[in-house]
Amino acid sequence: MLNKKYSILIILIILHLSPVAAEVLAQSKGNGTDSLLEKLNTPDLKTKLQAYIDLIKYYNKIKPEKSISYSEEALKLARDNNFKQEEGMILFLTGVSYHSRSIYHQAMDYYQLSYKIRKSIDDKVGIGESLNRVSLIHNVRGEYEKAIDYCLQSIQILENEKDRKALARSYNNLGIIYYILRDIKKAEELSLKALEFSKSVDDDLILANSYEHLGIIYIYKQDYEKAINHINKSLELRLPENDKSGLAGSYENLAIINRRLGEYDNALMYYNKSIELKKDINSVRGVASSLTGIGLTYSAMGEYKKSLGYLMKALEIRNQLGDKRGIAASLNRLSDLYVKMKDYKSGYEYLKMAKSKNDSLLSENKNRAVAELQELFDHERKEQEIILLQKENTIQKYFRNSLLIITILLSGIAITAIIAYRTKRKVNSILTKQNDEIVAQKEELQLLNNELKEVVSSKDKFFSIIAHDLKSPFQGLLSSADFVSTNYSELTDEERISLLNGMRELSHNSYKLVDNLLEWAKIQTGKLEYNPEKINLLFELHGTLFLAKKSSSTKGINFSYDIDDRINVHADKYMLLTIIRNLLSNSIKFTKAGGSVELKADRADETIKITVVDTGVGIPKEDQEYLFRIDKNYSTKGTDNETGSGLGLLLCKEMVEMHGSSIVVESEANEGTKIHFTVQSAK
Repeated sequence: MLNKKYSILIILIILHLSPVAAEVLAQSKGNGTDSLLEKLNTPDLKTKLQAYIDLIKYYNKIKPEKSISYSEEALKLARDNNFKQEEGMILFLTGVSYHSRSIYHQAMDYYQLSYKIRKSIDDKVGIGESLNRVSLIHNVRGEYEKAIDYCLQSIQILENEKDRKALARSYNNLGIIYYILRDIKKAEELSLKALEFSKSVDDDLILANSYEHLGIIYIYKQDYEKAINHINKSLELRLPENDKSGLAGSYENLAIINRRLGEYDNALMYYNKSIELKKDINSVRGVASSLTGIGLTYSAMGEYKKSLGYLMKALEIRNQLGDKRGIAASLNRLSDLYVKMKDYKSGYEYLKMAKSKNDSLLSENKNRAVAELQELFDHERKEQEIILLQKENTIQKYFRNSLLIITILLSGIAITAIIAYRTKRKVNSILTKQNDEIVAQKEELQLLNNELKEVVSSKDKFFSIIAHDLKSPFQGLLSSADFVSTNYSELTDEERISLLNGMRELSHNSYKLVDNLLEWAKIQTGKLEYNPEKINLLFELHGTLFLAKKSSSTKGINFSYDIDDRINVHADKYMLLTIIRNLLSNSIKFTKAGGSVELKADRADETIKITVVDTGVGIPKEDQEYLFRIDKNYSTKGTDNETGSGLGLLLCKEMVEMHGSSIVVESEANEGTKIHFTVQSAK
């Protein structure tokens, strides 16, 4: 008991060390960087490269931008001598350096380069680690389904390799993703599993991350005693390693706890510690986050003027960075503060600016997507026109040649009247054959013209759908925005929330339509490649099933699935997930509260039959023939007035056919729907 008290006292003393003192403490551990710098002069290239790698790792913890110069030298050395494994590691660590400084696009580039190198040499553990880092970037961008997908790929590879250290990192990441998605039970389960792996390896920083992630979960559960205990354990492990990035995060979490407990002086102290470290490692986005936290603390203390200063400073930094999502968050915080200050006019103005920033992000994505789709369509139409002209020229050539032959033959018949009947019959036979060819060519041309007209008609219909379905939600958004802007002060809070929720739903539906349009265009232009591989069906559907369960639960629908975890299929993973996701989304859309949706996978000889069954409103027989036709726009509203374009099922049909199968619909009005297709089984 006495030792434990001394241990806690020592930790508290260390917690108040300045970052400079902590760095001295870290450098005094072992020989610091001196021995590594000496090794850079060794003639042994492997030893030299390892010294570079250790230096990059060291500076990534305390001064990430300083590691870049070492990365460049090391990368040149590795490439000049064809050391692929070391090249993959150096690219990976360079990505970590940019990641820690919140330069996410460059971090992603380096992670993907490291993945390609490691893939080329079949470095399984390296592949798993690179995939996990790619998942982290998707997580930061809010692309949670992609984040889960890449993280699960990483875990599957690493479990086969039995690398517990890398597995701990991946499970830590997966736990945080589920925390963000607010599946706290799953997040805690995964984080505890990560902690088990972390305790079994000799790496204090991985163990510190596991404690930190559990601390964050306990903050959410408001179990602050457990949260403080886990974060303090994390600090105890990070301080001797001088892990500045990790320490900054731990201090900020302690600040959040103290702010929520009303210990505002302590909260401000920890926020300032966090800022000091973030400035030292040049984490500009991190500084903006801590400044926002200080602003919120002063707001809670009732010191609104100070709060305003810090929130404005955070907004200024985010404007300089061009961090659009961060800017939107800052504008929302400022809106809340002005409402607290009873300056409702300013609160409303900042709320409008926040909404405008969010709308501009959505608009940029949509405009880019529609422009790409129009370009694809124009290119395809030009190609069809060229083909038609070539066909017309070919037919004209055949006509000229045929007429010339006929003229010569007729002249020969007139001059040589004494030629025998047999010769005449032969000539007539040749003429008949030529005429048949001409007729066949005319028919072929007519058929081509009809096909081209049908293609152009379908495309025109397709773009009329785009014009209508994209225009309608934007009209709704503009109308709602004008109404809120004009009548804001007269609306109740419930009415405002209802209008904003409606605007958000319109935005999501429009984005989904654009995404479906792009996928359809890729299929039509042959740019979507079919890449089948052996995949475990249940494992790959993990993220999709989670999102379907969440969506159906929100609507009061019972969702279930029956898939044997031993079922493996030979299919294109991306297409298969897209097909199942669309079918589940449709079933949930057209099923009322209290109904059910089920996904099943059954073995049938050499194939796997995948079925989606619902108890929804069903589809009348007369409408079923229009489900998979682009020139017939079949789309109805869901049971909660959800809207759609009808393109989801068309995408499913195209992708199922690329798998050599067909999609089958069994439905009656008001009696539910069953849709199924098959994919090849894989051993």
